[in-house]
Amino acid sequence: MNSKARNVLMCALSEEEYTKVHSFRSAKQMWDTLALTYEGSLEVKHNKLSLLVRKYELFEMEESESIQTMLYFSFIIFNYFLGKYILFIHNS
Repeated sequence: MNSKARNVLMCALSEEEYTKVHSFRSAKQMWDTLALTYEGSLEVKHNKLSLLVRKYELFEMEESESIQTMLYFSFIIFNYFLGKYILFIHNS
């Protein structure tokens, strides 16, 4: 099972990614290294979440902006924030 998983990962990786993980024996070790590289550590995730909260707190309507446009952008920000928060809680 491990060799099949390693093979799938190796075939899907770019040359740069391949060089990072090709020496690992287990697919789990390869996956964890790639996840840390692209998703970041728990501390990085927490900092990104804090930044999103701050952006939401600073969000305000522009003078030339309609209420509909402002609501549209607020929903986009909120949905993005909610998605990140759920992933953060799930992965903590």
